[in-house]
Amino acid sequence: MMAVESYLDALKRGGYRITAQRRAVCEYLGQTQSHPTPSEVYLSVSQRHPEISLATVYNTLKALRDLGAIVEISVGGEHTHYDTNPSPHINLICLRCDQVFDYEGAISTEDLYQQVYDHMDFQPVAVQVQMVGFCPQCRERRRDEIRQQLHTYQS
Repeated sequence: MMAVESYLDALKRGGYRITAQRRAVCEYLGQTQSHPTPSEVYLSVSQRHPEISLATVYNTLKALRDLGAIVEISVGGEHTHYDTNPSPHINLICLRCDQVFDYEGAISTEDLYQQVYDHMDFQPVAVQVQMVGFCPQCRERRRDEIRQQLHTYQS
């Protein structure tokens, strides 16, 4: 519940009223382990709050992003995801299925923060690193497709 409260506090500090719909979006974000799209947030929240609009979801996500409470991940096209994980990590983005995975291996972002501050007099508040590639499932599907094409071609 701590994350939920931090989202609500960010909205309050930003001058936003805490409506039942905004609270529901914050609760969803506080419990998810995924990198949801606005549509995924809407589909889940609207099950308990049928009165919520997609515009309210978009506006709440945008407000939380602008307030630095969540990070927007643009995967290209209409595939915007939101990252609720505040710990330093790398987002791994599959070019085929657009899923986003967290890699939390050894990353020295503290050194990076200090170097950027020392050299550029810029105070970072978050680091967003993204790697693009293909997840194991998509690599396997692609292999199967190639095998099928070869089989069809050889027949």
